[in-house]
Amino acid sequence: MTEEDFWSLIDLLGGAANQRTTPALKEALARQGEARVEEFADRLTEKMGRLADVPLSGIPAQDVSDPSGAQPVPLAGDALINLHFAVVAAGIEQFQQILRNPGHVAERAWDFSESDSLAEAVSKAYEVATGKPWLGPLPGFLVDEPEDPTAIAKSETPWLNLALHGENEIPSAYFDAAGTVVEMIHDDPQWRAWWSSAEQLSLEIDIDYTSQAENSRVATRKGRAWASFRRSGSRFRGLNKSRLAYLATTDLDAVLALVSTSLRMPTPPQVPRPAHATAPTRQDDTARARLEELRQRHREGP
Repeated sequence: MTEEDFWSLIDLLGGAANQRTTPALKEALARQGEARVEEFADRLTEKMGRLADVPLSGIPAQDVSDPSGAQPVPLAGDALINLHFAVVAAGIEQFQQILRNPGHVAERAWDFSESDSLAEAVSKAYEVATGKPWLGPLPGFLVDEPEDPTAIAKSETPWLNLALHGENEIPSAYFDAAGTVVEMIHDDPQWRAWWSSAEQLSLEIDIDYTSQAENSRVATRKGRAWASFRRSGSRFRGLNKSRLAYLATTDLDAVLALVSTSLRMPTPPQVPRPAHATAPTRQDDTARARLEELRQRHREGP
């Protein structure tokens, strides 16, 4: 994809990225196919990287949705990233002007409150074009790259990351236990040595707890491995704190086993278990099955 191709697609936004304008871009990208979506995503990430190197954080920026008379404030964090998306969405002339003169940010009102929808539109275009979910951070969001994958086994280089999200709230006991297990794995020399055999910079695990059909997928992109899983949100019902911690451990065990198989790696070490994690008994399983049966009957009615 050439620069001209990229900016002509950006022009479909009409100068601003939001929930109203991004569907046109999504549809145009999806029609062009998987390769073009990925090329567009790479161009977008490159533009965002260039803006990240521009000193914009100390400059007050105004959004078109700000209340009348409100004083613009310097942006930081997610708000600053959204401003970067807004600058790209504004088109090539505004983008180049900001690169030359960062102070121009304060001279106009930007539409950045929903501008991260630009990234979502690209990921949705990929799903439409391929029938597969976009793996990894949304297009345009920057990820720090480890310097050398061969150094993972010997250093503190971050190599394992976990993201959990769902339609409903994830029990804190499960969430905390999963985080603890990941930290234990990340810091264990045996696990670092195991991952170094993958010849990938990092492993990003994303688990979505939902009412939709369960599925799993492991893929590699640009030196990273992405493991995307969909699991039933009903799995938490009827479990106390110790049982939830055990479930978190067994879920991660299954995830890492699939990663190992998919990437043709050696058998992974044993997944560590929090001290309070306790396996459910047969009586627990029977009680949970009975409770689920009663819930189903209640939903179906007489």
